[in-house]
Amino acid sequence: MNNAANVTSTDSIRKFAAAVISFQEEARTCLAVLDSQLRQILMWLEQDRPGFWKREVERCLQEMNSARVRLHQCKMRRFGDFRPSCIEEQKDFEQATRNLELAQRQVPNVRRWSIEAGQEANEFRSRTGQLAQLVERDVPQLLALLAFAVDRIEAYAAIAPPGSTGPLSPPAAAEHQPASEPDQISAIAPPNGDATTPPLTE
Repeated sequence: MNNAANVTSTDSIRKFAAAVISFQEEARTCLAVLDSQLRQILMWLEQDRPGFWKREVERCLQEMNSARVRLHQCKMRRFGDFRPSCIEEQKDFEQATRNLELAQRQVPNVRRWSIEAGQEANEFRSRTGQLAQLVERDVPQLLALLAFAVDRIEAYAAIAPPGSTGPLSPPAAAEHQPASEPDQISAIAPPNGDATTPPLTE
């Protein structure tokens, strides 16, 4: 039984290679965008937020001191036997105090968030590194293999007689001619000059 494949068309292989190239480009773009966003988040946490909350603490402290002074002045104010309730001044002082406490809590929070974000970023980069390795190493190997297959099929189609159903091999006459070692290597070498077909990794 003849199990040789009669393959003379490379259209399907070329289409598949084009799809692989499209995937490679999209994957590169996605990885670059994700890495850029990650860098922005880390920079925001490490450089922007600490200074922001430090300034907020100083501002809230000033507002609380001003509110305390206004409350004290209100309580010291008298009109005969009448003493103002100072409700608004008391509310302002309490709100300023809460704002200061919130800003003070954010200082250690930002420091903790920055450390945790750095750890998560390292884990994320470790995982995306596997995809980057596939895109930059495995995909080029696959494309080289596909290009090699196309070249061999086209070479076979060029020398095969019309209607031939023989295997992908040189003519019978050429089989009886001894070939030197360089010729044997060049007969199976891919277009990039490597002596062996690049392996596909899982």
